[in-house]
Amino acid sequence: MAIRKPNGGAKAAAAASLTSVQDTRRRGNGNGNGERVLMSFKIPSDLKMMLQENARERGTTASRIIIDGIRHELGLDD
Repeated sequence: MAIRKPNGGAKAAAAASLTSVQDTRRRGNGNGNGERVLMSFKIPSDLKMMLQENARERGTTASRIIIDGIRHELGLDD
């Protein structure tokens, strides 16, 4: 499926790049109904860069890696 870039300036271009790497294989597996909530936290910049690079190499997203890590820590592994 081709992804079209919107004609909305820098914000739209940033949004297009985010959706182009979205992990859709297991989306929504959270509370049973697929609802997601925004959670914000700070991490060291070097850790963020390593996380993003690892996600690119694995063909997934940083969010998916974080969600999987939280599920693992809570004993909710698939």
